[in-house]
Amino acid sequence: MKKIKVFVFATFVSLTWLSGCKTAQQAPIITKTEEEVIAEIPQEQGVTFFEGTLQAGLEKAKNENKLIFVDCYTTWCGPCKVLKQYTFKDANLGDFMKQNYICLAIDMEKPEGMTIAKRYGIEAYPTLLFLDKYGRVVNHQVGGIGAEALLAKAEQTVRKSM
Repeated sequence: MKKIKVFVFATFVSLTWLSGCKTAQQAPIITKTEEEVIAEIPQEQGVTFFEGTLQAGLEKAKNENKLIFVDCYTTWCGPCKVLKQYTFKDANLGDFMKQNYICLAIDMEKPEGMTIAKRYGIEAYPTLLFLDKYGRVVNHQVGGIGAEALLAKAEQTVRKSM
């Protein structure tokens, strides 16, 4: 008798669960392309950093005729964290940088970062480098900086490199 009750109860639970499932006819039809779905995702404001090496950034800069901006940071650096959390999230700065720069953020304690630090003589963090498409320093900033001041420096660098 106990087995029958368990069987009836299990059958009831299973049927109740299955009744909530939609049939293929009831399921919504997907009509959007992948690009349309991606376009609907809100884009984060601020500076967009290229995910790649400095060499790849230089090639991209040559192809797009842009300058290169490099945020040379370390994970333990307080002002570096402030730049990331506040300065780089400024919408006006982000818009200008997207139009004129390939932006990179490189951890100076990783192998590529150590090579870059040696190449450009970086001894303090954060150091922000403004490079031409050949990797030559056009301008730089050592230490923290606010969004407005960084935007002014980025604009000055674009004018200087023309």
